[in-house]
Amino acid sequence: MSTVHVEKSATSVFETRDFYLACFLRTSGYQLLDLRKNGHRKLFVFHDEPTRHSDVMAFYNDRATVAPLAFSSTIKDMKGLLHNG
Repeated sequence: MSTVHVEKSATSVFETRDFYLACFLRTSGYQLLDLRKNGHRKLFVFHDEPTRHSDVMAFYNDRATVAPLAFSSTIKDMKGLLHNG
């Protein structure tokens, strides 16, 4: 699992290199703050939420639910960000 929790000034952010986790978080309503380079890979930076730990664990334990069409649409959007950003 490639995730990092970072405190930046008054804003708490959550960073991950996991593409599908990033898509899940965005579909779940997390605000994407930045997409930045991390070597040859990209790092998705989100505004952290109090429920993030349980949301991430639900995702990895196959207990999370999101609307399938919304998730599919988010995957397409995020791939566009990766290739055009």
